[in-house]
Amino acid sequence: MNLSEIYYPHSVQELIVIMERQKNIQIVAGATSFGYIQEPRYLSFEPSIACIRNVPELKTIHKTERMISFGAACSLSELESVYPFEKNPAREVLRATANSAVRNIATIGGHLMYQKRFLALWPLLACLDTELEFKGPSGTSIKNIWYLTNEEGLPTLESRRILTRIRIPLQSIDYLFIRRTGGGIFPDGDGAYLVSACSIERNSISNFKLVIAGQRAYRDYDAEQKIVSSPYPLTERVFQSALRMYSESLLRTNFWNTELFVPLISQALDNLQRSSIL
Repeated sequence: MNLSEIYYPHSVQELIVIMERQKNIQIVAGATSFGYIQEPRYLSFEPSIACIRNVPELKTIHKTERMISFGAACSLSELESVYPFEKNPAREVLRATANSAVRNIATIGGHLMYQKRFLALWPLLACLDTELEFKGPSGTSIKNIWYLTNEEGLPTLESRRILTRIRIPLQSIDYLFIRRTGGGIFPDGDGAYLVSACSIERNSISNFKLVIAGQRAYRDYDAEQKIVSSPYPLTERVFQSALRMYSESLLRTNFWNTELFVPLISQALDNLQRSSIL
C-alpha cells in the first residue's frame, strides 16, 4: 500500500509553495465527495495530499456595496444566512443538497469543483454571474463560472490551480424560479436543476438568465437577449419567440429532453408573467 504525505498549509501562499514542489497532489477540504470521484473499488491516493480546511483566507466571507465573496473552504451551512441563500427558494436548494451534518463539513469550493457533474447550487450561481478566483504557481486569475464547462457543456477542471474565492455581484432579483427534475443529483444521478432569475426596472426586464445543469450545463444567450429589454409583462410574441428559441437550441444539443424541459421553461416564463413583482 502506498503511503501519502499529508500537508496542512496555514496560508494560500504556503499551499502554492507545496503545489510547486509536489507535482501529483490531491487538494481536500471537507472531503465529502472524495470516495465518489474514484472509479476503482479500492481507494487510491496521490503521493501528496493537502488539507485546506483550516486555511484562514479560505474561510472568510466579505461583503461590499457591490459584491459578496466567500472563501472556497466555507461550509455550506455557513452560507445559509448570506446572499443569495438567506431567502427562499435559494435557501431551500442549499438545504436540499445534503443533511445538516454533511452541510457542516461540505464546502462551497468542493461543491463547485466536483468533476463528475454539476451539483445543485451550480445553476443558481451561474444565473447570478458568479466569478471564481483561482490561484496557483502560475499566478492568480478570475474566471466566470462558465469557465468550468467545455463546449459540450460537460464539467472541465484545470489542473495545478486551486479555487480560492467565489464572488457574486449583489443585484436585485425580482423573480427566482427553481425546479428539480429526475432522480438523484449526487454523486452521479440523472437529476438536474432548472433555474431562472429576472430583474425588473421601470416596467422593463433589465436582466434575465435561465440555466439548466446536471450531467451537463445549458444556457441559450440568444433567447435571454430576446427577453432582456422587453416590456414587462412580456408580450405574447416575445414569449412564444423565446420559447421557440429555447426549444430549438435544446434540440440541437442532442442531449436534453425537450419534452421535459420545454414545458418547464414555459412554466418559468408563465410564472414570471403572473408574479406580482411591480
